[in-house]
Amino acid sequence: MSRRSAAKAVPVLKCNSKSILAIATTAIVWLVSRQTQLFYIQTQTIDIIPTTFDIAATQNQSLPVHDDPHNEPVEICGITAMFGDYEKTAKEPTEPLSPSFKLFLITDQEHLLHPNSTTAWTRVGVNSSLWQGDCKKEEFVGARNNPCEQPFLFNLAKFYKMQFYRVPQLQEAGCNVVIWLDATIQIKTGGFMGRMADRASRKQNFVVFVQDGPRRGWQNGEVKSEVGRSKFGKYGGKQPGSFGPPQKVGEQYEYYLSQGYREKWFQNETWFNEYKGVSGNDMKYGLYITCMVMFDLRQEETKQFLECWWRENILRSTQDQVGFPYCAWKLKTRIHALPDSEEPTRWDPWDQNADTNPYFRKLGHGL
Repeated sequence: MSRRSAAKAVPVLKCNSKSILAIATTAIVWLVSRQTQLFYIQTQTIDIIPTTFDIAATQNQSLPVHDDPHNEPVEICGITAMFGDYEKTAKEPTEPLSPSFKLFLITDQEHLLHPNSTTAWTRVGVNSSLWQGDCKKEEFVGARNNPCEQPFLFNLAKFYKMQFYRVPQLQEAGCNVVIWLDATIQIKTGGFMGRMADRASRKQNFVVFVQDGPRRGWQNGEVKSEVGRSKFGKYGGKQPGSFGPPQKVGEQYEYYLSQGYREKWFQNETWFNEYKGVSGNDMKYGLYITCMVMFDLRQEETKQFLECWWRENILRSTQDQVGFPYCAWKLKTRIHALPDSEEPTRWDPWDQNADTNPYFRKLGHGL
């Protein structure tokens, strides 16, 4: 048999019910015959695994490794809450999400549970059983914002902001990375969720914009500036129906100082430069606008942080922009600040005309 005819005699290997071992054996024998110019050797295939194995369908797939939570595939979801008539309409994304991801809207409003038009939001009714166990905890009995003793709407909405991982619908959907969105937030970029999922795949966590705007205290990243502003309006007890009694945010801040909290506690930390975001964030880091925060539940520190945040809501105040940096200090959490090198555009949430946020718009209340 000539070398030419031997080449023609090589069988075409197909991935069918034959085992991978048998396929590999045939290929190796053929290669040996080519290199040594031996005649074609007919090998016998051995059935070991009686199943179809489609290499083409699996070559681009990565199998999950379950012993390391960081290797668990990202399943990102969004969540918001609308209680009472403080916000009147669900904020539909202005572009279809691409790729598509689950968005959950928690509400006590019947008309929002049954929309008349197509919506990107999966509507979920309030489930008061979720926080009943918290109400009975010894440290929470008689607390300022015990959700059973003080069931004002703003307080109940905070449960979903800070304890969303306990919501059955998110659990059933497999959400392991969750973006909280205030009800004033409207997604304007179809790729927003996908970009956040990519950040999570690179182990970014607690992704949030620094507070920005015209106040000098905001420019300096001072939590005490938010404390001063919170003496009035909804936190000052001026709207008791939905927002409950006065929240005593000043006392909250004084308590934090007594525990050792200090402004700019992170500046000498070795990780600060990596997490602060763009150079303009040097002073602003430390005070964050929590209308949008990405949390990676695959990382152990996340639930610890959320437990701390919820505890501060119950014991101190519903002013979560004050409780958030305290928990970051207490747990030494590395907050990933925006804007950063990936999205470097400065965002002033108080400038309604600027519209510089790359991901979403923050609309006014009552819409």
